[in-house]
Amino acid sequence: MVRTARFTGAVGAIIWLVGTPVVAIAAVPFPSAAEYLYMGILAVLLGLTLAPVVLAIGEPMPPPKRMVVRLSGLAVCIALILSGVVLLAAVQGWLGEAVAHQTPSAAITVFIALFVWIGLASYALRGPTTIERWTFRLGLISGASCVVPVLISIVMFYFAKDFVFTNATVLPILLFDLLLWASLPAWLTAVVFGMWPEHQPGEA
Repeated sequence: MVRTARFTGAVGAIIWLVGTPVVAIAAVPFPSAAEYLYMGILAVLLGLTLAPVVLAIGEPMPPPKRMVVRLSGLAVCIALILSGVVLLAAVQGWLGEAVAHQTPSAAITVFIALFVWIGLASYALRGPTTIERWTFRLGLISGASCVVPVLISIVMFYFAKDFVFTNATVLPILLFDLLLWASLPAWLTAVVFGMWPEHQPGEA
């Protein structure tokens, strides 16, 4: 399982690096069926490639904590796959119009859940070794890069409805987007390196 997880983790990082720009480009200038198609494919592939990683991480942790981290991560992976399949079905017109309108929001919610899980799992995985410290830091950065903009958007929606986006807001948004794009592959890289025997406690 560990060898499979190392391979699929690397593949998942590449899928995210390539897939997210494709989804973003397809959304210009307005959301489209192509955007939802690529988003569905990204969700399915990411769920499939992350599942072995989720089932292999946390070996040094106590069994109860390890089980919670793995089962919660597996639930997120399954949700990614299902949301992607539903989104693809909606794009093909196989679902009712009311359901089809809700599928993009559901898929985005699952992506947010993934980053929340990464942050929480990284906190649970923290340890004394260098690779464990980097996994912890990159996981928190990855989780925050998604959660913080979402929280800001919610606050602005309810308390700053008159806010107007200007050229001054472009740079912060771009920086958050770049951080979101780069942080997941960076975290996966740290996790994959941490699975090598020389990085396991007592096996160096």
